Amino acid sequence: MGKTRKPPGQNVKITAEAWYQEVVGDPDQPPPERLKGRHLALLHAMEQGGPEALRELVESWGLVWKVGPRGGLTVDVPEAQQ
Repeated sequence: MGKTRKPPGQNVKITAEAWYQEVVGDPDQPPPERLKGRHLALLHAMEQGGPEALRELVESWGLVWKVGPRGGLTVDVPEAQQ
């Protein structure tokens, strides 16, 4: 059976830059204190409040929420940090 696609507004992609910079840190180093628990916070936000709760959380970390032309959602670092 084929993979079922999530409807627009439900599929959230976190770029590698955002993931390592503001969620888990450098994979070769222990996570900085400020990042501890962020990966779990992402899961809880999505499970309990969906994309809008996730948006509020990632924006509070300084990340950017982008909506694509087909409704796909992307979390990224601000352009000045790329």
